[in-house]
Formats: sequence, structure tokens, C-alpha cells
Amino acid sequence: MTTATSANATSTLALQQLILDEDLEHLEDLLAEFNLFDVLKIERRELQHSALLAWLLDPAGSHGLQDYFLRRFLTAAAAKAQDEGITGITPLDVDAWALTNIEVATERHNIDVLLISQDDEFVCIVENKIGASEHSDQLNRYLDTVEREYQGLTRFPIFLTPDGIEPESETTEPYVPLGYEHIAHLIERTLETRGSTISSSIAQFLTQYARTLGRYVMTTNDNIDALALQIYHKHREAIDLIIKAKPAFEAKGWSILDSAMERHERLFRSDFDNRLQHRFYAPDLEDIPELHQGNGWTKSGRMLLFEVKYRERALVLMLGPGPEPTRRRLYELSQDPDAVPDVSMRRTQKLNRIWHTLYRKPLLGKDGSSEPDYEQGRSQVEAAIATFIDQDY
Repeated sequence: MTTATSANATSTLALQQLILDEDLEHLEDLLAEFNLFDVLKIERRELQHSALLAWLLDPAGSHGLQDYFLRRFLTAAAAKAQDEGITGITPLDVDAWALTNIEVATERHNIDVLLISQDDEFVCIVENKIGASEHSDQLNRYLDTVEREYQGLTRFPIFLTPDGIEPESETTEPYVPLGYEHIAHLIERTLETRGSTISSSIAQFLTQYARTLGRYVMTTNDNIDALALQIYHKHREAIDLIIKAKPAFEAKGWSILDSAMERHERLFRSDFDNRLQHRFYAPDLEDIPELHQGNGWTKSGRMLLFEVKYRERALVLMLGPGPEPTRRRLYELSQDPDAVPDVSMRRTQKLNRIWHTLYRKPLLGKDGSSEPDYEQGRSQVEAAIATFIDQDY
């Protein structure tokens, strides 16, 4: 057997082992599962997690749970404080609280979640850390702020993290380290015991949120990042082969986009290209010196370039970095219907600081759609560029 044949057999075996791995099937199932938090791209955003937690902790929240979640959250934190040897509020204290007239705030005094009860005489700080750690002695500053602003109330500081770790910095008063597994458990318990008393939409929302915590925040068997890394370690050779093949797959048919533009060489000349886009300049604009003052973009110094975006299969008119007065003037012209009549320029609220898309036209299929058949779409690409030249250029 030749060396090349042996290498091919090894690669084939590696790919076969990958596709037969049940972990890969599990990962595909997780990725295919609909989840609102995935759609909104907020599964790892700390502010959104804090806002959702504040909503759950608010007895007056639209969830209809009243103080059910709040009381059990505070009880779990008090129990964890006892386990950690932190003196202060106990589960018996929480049980005796009325938990009425609770004020719930987010980002007040820069504190993620703040719970204030004048009746029960406590103020609870919840510092929520999904990704980054604490910084600039912030935990002590929060304690000082609460002592100053809410005199006479017992402080109850909680440090909430994916794994329930303690703060890295020394604090004048210990924070109770609480993990997100407590939040997930409380949500599951809430659904079990109160699922029949809340609306189906709230129940579905909480179910999806609990799934999100398991998939992105906590260390579980369903954590997508951990599972993907585990699969990669087991099948590094096969996955590296796939990654290596991906650029060639993406590049298939990109020459059709280029050739359709190059047919109109009188109107477009190549300025720069790489594996993501091909930029063209308009010779008709070459005599305008203000358009050659670009910096930090292409070597030509041109500020205004047409760009074929390969992966998006779209033609755009891009305004690059350069003197601000010139960029501002070009932007204002693009936004003025009288200056550019009968052309669907891209309307925006403001000018982007470095690169700004003034115009966009899809060339093949829906903008950003899945991989098309370029050969069958060749006529569509050529027709789109012809229409652009006849109607917009």
C-alpha cells in the first residue's frame, strides 16, 4: 500500500469514527433544538441574565409566582452561607420575612441586581458574573455604597457565578458564593410545583431558560462548548480535515461572481481581493482627489469602493476610513433621495466610524442564504449586475 493510499485510509477511518460518535449526534440535537435565547443571541450576555433574574425575584413580576422564587432563592443563599461559615442571615430569618413591598433594581449603583426591603430590614446585593471576574475592588465599593445608601438595613451580599466560586479579591464582608445550578434547580422546582398555576407561555419560557443555563452557562453534559471541545479532542484528525476542506468548499463558484463584474471592465477595475471579498474601483471617480485620501484600508488610498462579498453573495458600495468631512459629505449624499434619485441606498441613523455600507444588492439567492448552486445561478448573478448597472450605477 502506498503512503498516499495509507493516509487516505486513515483519514477515511477518522471521519467514519466521527460520524458514528453518539456525542456528535447529541451535539447536533442540541443545536437543532429551538431556543428563544439562541435566536436572540443573548445566551451569554450578563445584563440579560441579570434582568431575567431580577424579574424572577420580583414578587410583583408578570410571572405570577409572587414571592415563591424570591423566598427560595434567599433561603438557598442563606443555607449556602451557613455551609461556608458565613455568619449573618439564616434560613430561619428568611422564613420569618414577609417579603412584601420588595424593591427590585438592576444596575442601580452599578450593582447587577439589588433587593431592598424596609419592612424586613435587609438589602441584598447580587453580583452576577457569567464570564469576566470582578475588577477594581468593585465588591467592596458595592458594600460601601449599600452601607451609605441603606443605613440600618442588614446587608446580604451574594456572588453568583456559573460554578459557585468565591470572589478572587479580598472583601471587607464575605459574599455568599452561589452557583447557577441553584438557579436552574429553582426553576425546575418551580415548574414542578407551580407549573399548573402559571401560564403555559411563562412555563415554556422558564423551560427554555433552564435549558440555556445547562447549554451555555453551567458545566453539564448538555453544555455545548464543553461537548464540542470533548468531540474535538476525540476526533481532532477528522475535524481538522473538515476545517481544511471548508475554504475550498466556500470558494466554489466565487469566480462566477468575479467574472460577472469583470465583464464590465470599463466601469469596474480590481483594487484588492482576498478569500472573503473582491473590491473594485470606478475609473469614472479617479479624477476626484478627495476620494484618494483613505487610510488604514487598501494600499490604493481609495475611500469609495464597490465590494463583492463572497459569502453573502452581495454587491455593496463601501465607504472606508479617511478624512471625516469627506466621509460625512458622502454619507449625507447617500441619505438624500434628491441627490441619488430612484436608487435604494442603505438608510441608517448614523455614519459608522470606520467602514460604512452605502448601498447593497444581493447577487444570488436570498442575502445570506445557504450554499447555492453557482452554475445554475450564473445567469441570476449576471442579470443582477446588469440590472445594477442599468438602474443604479
